[in-house]
Amino acid sequence: MRITLNRNEHIDVEGSGWRSAALNLSRKIPGKSRGLWVVLLAAAVLLAALLTAGVFAPSGVWATLCDENTPQDEQHRDFHNTPCVESGHDDPHVVLFEVDGGRDRKLEFWAFPPVPTGYLDAGDRIEITLLNFDLTNTNFSTVSDDGMGGTTGHPYGRIVIADTGDFAAVSAQSATVSGQSLILTLPDSLADIADGPGEHLIITIERGAGILTPETPRGFDEVEEGHPVTITFVDADGGMAPVVSEDRNIVVVNNPISSTVPGATVRMELHTYANMEIGSNEEIVLDFSGPSEDASFGMPATISPSRIKIRSQDTFDPADVLVQGGRVTLTMPDDKIVTPGEFTISISQLASIRNPFAAGTRVIRISTFVPHYEPDEIIAVIRRTTTISPLEGTRGSRFKLQGKGYAPGTVTVFDGGDETIHPGETLASVKTSRGSFAVDLEARGNPGEAKYKVWTRDSNGAIDSVVFDIRSSISLEPASVSIGAKLKVTISDWEDGRQEVAGVRIGGVVAFTATPVEYQNCFEYPQAHYANSSGVVSFDVAVPQGVPPGEQTVAVFGHDALEHYYENGQQDNGPIPDRRACVDLNPGTSRGPATGRGVIARLKDEANALVERTVEIGTHPLTVNPSAAVRAQRVTIVGSGFEPSAGNDIHAISINGLPVAENLAQFEVSHNGDILATVTVPTGARTGENEVRMVGTDGRLATGTLTVPVPAIELESPQGQRGTLVTATGSGFAANGVVRVSYGNGDEFVGLGQTDSKGNFELAFNVPLTAAIGRTNKVTALMEVQAEDGSTTRLTAEASHSPPAGTIETSPDKVFPGETLTVRGKNFPPFAQVRPIEIAGRAVPPAPSVSTSKDGSFEARIRVPAMGLGLQTLRVEVSGVVVTHVLEIGLPPLSGPPARVFAELVGAGVLKRVWYIDRPTQEWFFYDPDPSFSELSNLTEVKRSEVYFIQLSAPHEFQGELLVAGWNFIVSK
Repeated sequence: MRITLNRNEHIDVEGSGWRSAALNLSRKIPGKSRGLWVVLLAAAVLLAALLTAGVFAPSGVWATLCDENTPQDEQHRDFHNTPCVESGHDDPHVVLFEVDGGRDRKLEFWAFPPVPTGYLDAGDRIEITLLNFDLTNTNFSTVSDDGMGGTTGHPYGRIVIADTGDFAAVSAQSATVSGQSLILTLPDSLADIADGPGEHLIITIERGAGILTPETPRGFDEVEEGHPVTITFVDADGGMAPVVSEDRNIVVVNNPISSTVPGATVRMELHTYANMEIGSNEEIVLDFSGPSEDASFGMPATISPSRIKIRSQDTFDPADVLVQGGRVTLTMPDDKIVTPGEFTISISQLASIRNPFAAGTRVIRISTFVPHYEPDEIIAVIRRTTTISPLEGTRGSRFKLQGKGYAPGTVTVFDGGDETIHPGETLASVKTSRGSFAVDLEARGNPGEAKYKVWTRDSNGAIDSVVFDIRSSISLEPASVSIGAKLKVTISDWEDGRQEVAGVRIGGVVAFTATPVEYQNCFEYPQAHYANSSGVVSFDVAVPQGVPPGEQTVAVFGHDALEHYYENGQQDNGPIPDRRACVDLNPGTSRGPATGRGVIARLKDEANALVERTVEIGTHPLTVNPSAAVRAQRVTIVGSGFEPSAGNDIHAISINGLPVAENLAQFEVSHNGDILATVTVPTGARTGENEVRMVGTDGRLATGTLTVPVPAIELESPQGQRGTLVTATGSGFAANGVVRVSYGNGDEFVGLGQTDSKGNFELAFNVPLTAAIGRTNKVTALMEVQAEDGSTTRLTAEASHSPPAGTIETSPDKVFPGETLTVRGKNFPPFAQVRPIEIAGRAVPPAPSVSTSKDGSFEARIRVPAMGLGLQTLRVEVSGVVVTHVLEIGLPPLSGPPARVFAELVGAGVLKRVWYIDRPTQEWFFYDPDPSFSELSNLTEVKRSEVYFIQLSAPHEFQGELLVAGWNFIVSK
């Protein structure tokens, strides 16, 4: 059983060999000054563990727990009243407690005396060996007031012996000191001491006995580092062996700092003693100065009083805190005192006091200006730390060595078998900074050694060491290997006692399993691979089929990763129950005769590998010609790296995982390892890259890539009128198949295309008369092919075709009512009637009627009717295709040819004739709009401000005046 005090001041109890499960218990320990509390807690933990384990039980139960046939490991040979042994106990019982260093304090030790009780009697001795305690100035006598004005006492009254049962506490009969041992004689009144199950003695040495505890803190990291106290029971009568039993207590001296790491920020618990009262406004001085800068505690510029607690009769903060270098002065509040006796000064970690950078013991001095006050010295321990990161790795790997708490100067780093630096062992010389250093190292050492030890020596000659654990390293050759090829596996630094190599997986696929031979009580593996005398295992393994290309893990397994089965026909009821390998038999154990039954071994799915490494799984080179081909096209595959053999050299050829439907026996490997095969691309190949795999009968794999292009269709002209001829060219379809081509969103069939041996086709078709004009129409090519698995694959491609939108041009750009307007249209449906043209909603039929030509164009002449001036909309419709145009209507001209000046009257059909007289010559001129008079009309130009006689058939407004039917006399404006 072990009780361990951890850094966080928890007690962990561990045990083994007990009937019930071991107890793991953790309990927070109060402040370090409460040593008795810790003792009681340790006792409670210890007793609870023992009771749980079944060590102690009421009288009379032992006979029912075991008899002469009870196995040895169930006999509870611990403490006393063992069930199967008459008396005595075998193991010392470790009890842990804490004390303050270098002090005369109350001590308390526990011990379990032997049984039966007759072994201890009046006059028998208890010898307590106190290593590292100071016993030079002991005084065990007591003096007390007798109540009648005198005193009374006992010469050994400071030593009290009691048990945890019904025995009353008594003083020792006598006490003497011999070297490091305190020898106690039991008094005459002793009887029935600690005679019940689980009862033990408590030996108390009161304060004032003059026994000084060790000064140096120990056991802060491990209890085993504490100060041992051995308690021995001796029979004075000599009726039995002089030493009847022995117990051990471990004393842990408090470390006043919370961490022993150099340079760490710490909290402090300073347990001290006041021999005089420290009153209000008195000062307590804490001196943290060290012998050098590296050996001094690091102090902040200021410390808040709230970061410090003083505990005496009550707990309070100092009134003020003054930091002067390494001296910290605490001022007592005006309403508080520290009474004589023990008191504690606690300093929070938030006070930012830092450990010295140099390791070693450091003295913290506590004093005050109170007259006759005895200063106190408290010892703190800062430990040198040497660490490595990582803690393990393969030989040759790198790790970082770091140290703290080293002496100023140079640290020499070296390896080797001892603390002496021999030639060639120095690895580095590093300067320390504030006691720290760091250096990168390479794991060296002799092959087969599982640990690599590195030593450090500082400028003071202090030596430390750390160990880097060497893991087995695995190397693979070649670094890249193909399916079916041999891979050489070499494992170095094979640990002693490690299992043989009985199985290998590569990329999750089993590559090797050792075939077992069954003996009567074990399995032997003749095919397994074992380490040689240098700790090296080397073997070849073939990369199995099914391992994916790329970086894959090679995992090596021992025989415990195997499960065993009888071969078919011998036993079919599952795996054989696990049994050990013959190499694991205890010395002298016979393996028994071989059974002769056939046994096969399989690797367990969840087996743990002994060692792993990744390897690049490649393939033999393979080329495909052409490298881009369509479905159902013939391609030639050229492979290399195969081994010629008699018979069928090629086991399989596949494209996109689909086997090619070829007679593979016709393809032979040449003497140089090359092979040529012409095959058909499966119709189930996918668009894009397809893996081409060729597997030889020897298991070797060659891979390549074949690209299947995306089906595509192109149009010779992406634009064209309805009914025009368009040529479509397709590519990327399956070879020697039929492609259906459709036009428009309604998929109007326009023709069938026949693909050639490379998946290309060409088809000329007419743009449907239903094609949407001025919009994009979809041209779709579709081929349906039957895949090898019976499913249908649809190969499609699309192109865009746009019949151009209809356009209108007018001449002139600006017209006036009655004028003739020429309208020209393009990109309308061919050979279609032009509906009456509308201007501002008024229909104006072309004269004569007009139809579009074969290319969808036309030209029409219309006379503009009377309407409002400004911008007006002209609308043209041909076979449902409507196009609009903006037309500007302006005022008629005031001068110019009479046909234009009087166009509005002509257009209204009311103008009959216009006469004009040239006054200088008295010659008459006239204009008649009737075409039959066009050759006789001699008025060629109307001038402004001239007099004209206008004959109308009906009233009409002209140039702002209302003209009447008949003759009108006007002056042109």
